[in-house]
Amino acid sequence: MSAVYPILWEPIIANGVYPHLMRRDVAVWERWIKAHGQDFDAVAYDVAVGGVVPTAPDLEAKDILGWKYSTALKIDVMLREHGAVWAVEVKTSTSVSAIGAAVSYQLVLAREEPGLLIAGGGIICETLQADIEWIAEQLKLRTWVV
Repeated sequence: MSAVYPILWEPIIANGVYPHLMRRDVAVWERWIKAHGQDFDAVAYDVAVGGVVPTAPDLEAKDILGWKYSTALKIDVMLREHGAVWAVEVKTSTSVSAIGAAVSYQLVLAREEPGLLIAGGGIICETLQADIEWIAEQLKLRTWVV
């Protein structure tokens, strides 16, 4: 198995173009770039992992791929740090859904891309509630508040 589309690594720069990052989360991401971007080697955006492969016999390859993409989990950003990869959710404020995303992304990514060294899951946010911070610590998720 592998990610739905090839993972495209690129330099970590603030250029206003971050595929499928929610508009409200762009400011959070750009603050993270300014504060921490230099600590990482590269970023990949909107990495689709998992998804359903339809079995209808009359589907073309592009339709199968499109279906798989539309049902896949979309990792907001993947960060590469000295060869290890973080699967990260970017949010203005955190909730249990951010925890679920960070846990799920790293697990499905490890299954789909077994050749990657997965460092773990993470959350980049503007505000981090105390309970969510505690849960993240228990699950060994990395958090960045910017």
